Parts: sequence; C-alpha cells; structure tokens
Amino acid sequence: MRFIPVFYLKCTVAGLVLVLSACSPRVITQAVQSPHPVTAAPGFVVIKETDTFTGPAEEVGDIEIKDAGLTLSCDYETVIALATKEAQKIGANVLKIYEHQLPNNWSTCHRIKAKALRVADLVPYEQEIVWNATRRLTPADFKASTDSRPFEAATSSGFRYHYSGRLFQGKVQFIVETVFDCQNSYFKGKQDPARTLAHEQGHFDITEIAARRFTKAIQEQVADTKELEQKQEAISRQIMTETQAMQDKYDSEIYADRSQQPTWLATIVQQLNGLQAYAGKEVTLRIKI
Repeated sequence: MRFIPVFYLKCTVAGLVLVLSACSPRVITQAVQSPHPVTAAPGFVVIKETDTFTGPAEEVGDIEIKDAGLTLSCDYETVIALATKEAQKIGANVLKIYEHQLPNNWSTCHRIKAKALRVADLVPYEQEIVWNATRRLTPADFKASTDSRPFEAATSSGFRYHYSGRLFQGKVQFIVETVFDCQNSYFKGKQDPARTLAHEQGHFDITEIAARRFTKAIQEQVADTKELEQKQEAISRQIMTETQAMQDKYDSEIYADRSQQPTWLATIVQQLNGLQAYAGKEVTLRIKI
C-alpha cells in the first residue's frame, strides 16, 4: 500500500498574446443510428492514432475537429477533451483517432478525425481512469507488473488542468481532472484484497480532494488569465506539497495501526463532502492580456 504521485500536467498561459489569433476548434459529428439508448456512464478511453485497437466495438459515429474562428486554445489536450465530450453525447465510451494533423504554417491547431465507439467492457483498454464518485477502483485497474514490488499495492494518481474558450466570448473555462494511472499502479491481492483495495481507493480519493482544493484556490485567488499566468505555479506547488503530506500520513498511521483505516476513510469522505461545491472542478476566468 503506497502512493506514487504522477506528474501534474499543467497548462500554461505564458505567451498568451501569441495565441490570440489562433483558430478555434469546430466539431463535426455524424452519429450512427443505434438500437441502444444513449446513456452516460463513467469511464472513457482515447485510442491514439499510433495505438492498435482490435477489440469488438459498436460504431456510433464519426467526429472531426477542425479550424474555425478565434480561440485561446486548440492544443491537443483541449481538442481531445472536446472530441470526448461529443462522443459521450452520442453514447460512445471509446474515441479511436485515425488521423491527427499537427499545427503547421497553415494552422496553429491540432486537428483530428476519429471514430466514436462503444464497447461492453472498457477495463482491458483503460490506461487511466478519471475520478468519478460512481466508478470505484477494481483489481483489474492496476496494470503494472507486481514483480519485485515491495508492497501489496501502489496507486499512482494526480490531477491535470487545461483551459478552453473563444476570444470573442471574453472568458475561458479552467478545467481540472483527477486521474488514476493504470500503467504505473499495481495490486498483488495476496493479503486481505478487499481491505487493500479500499486503502488504494482512499489514495485516489485524497487526490480528488487535492483537485477540488486546487479548483477552490483558483476560484478564490484568480480572476482572469493574467492572474492565472502569475499564480498557477505557486498554487499548484502548495497543493501538491500538502497533498503528499496527507498521503504519507494516511499510509504511516495505517501501517502502524490497521484499525485506523475505517476512521481515515470516513475522514476522506467527510473532506470530499465538504468540498462538494467544487466537485465539477471548473472555473470561469475573464480574458485579460
């Protein structure tokens, strides 16, 4: 039972003036009529154009992200997030990219074409899991090798953030996600697997607490994109330091006395509930140069 922090993936607004004339993503969605109802479910997988996907899947539509107008951001993460949202609207849980055009002299945007697919079981394809209150970790989510590993399990998780918006709207949406890294998390399951799994879920939930606290700090301390550029690094560093201290204390106290785990898990739930106002992890910021 150990927590491994992943690198916190950060957007930057440095050089903001340079991207104000960039293109904005335009979404073209062509849905295929499906006999299944469109239902939102936790879990989604993006298959990059360089990756192989051979699993059985139902095709539910085509999605293309193109240039159109002015924006603050059409970086790869923003484009993928936009395509993912559109795919989920038509009932897909997999986005298989088959064409990806990089920014060039003609366009500052990433542009993609993708198939929106639905599979019955996402687990074999997931490389990361975005935190969701209804999606709890299972042993199959831990995909790293257990060879020569010293602990019963280890969780690698962190949060990332990006922003998107159009210049003419005068504002951007600052979006935070909490992620579990399947490829760097392992689970042996030899000693009281149910208890071990609950412990690892606690680590992931502590990371979600950090993401909500980060969202809260941005909302309270940052009013516009200029302040975001100035303050985001210090805010994220402070949250990271405090979160690592909580993760370490969680482990050390439970290692010393296993009976402390239920109390700790109740405390984690209490803190999540106390930050429920920030569960959406989005902040609207004014554009300011």
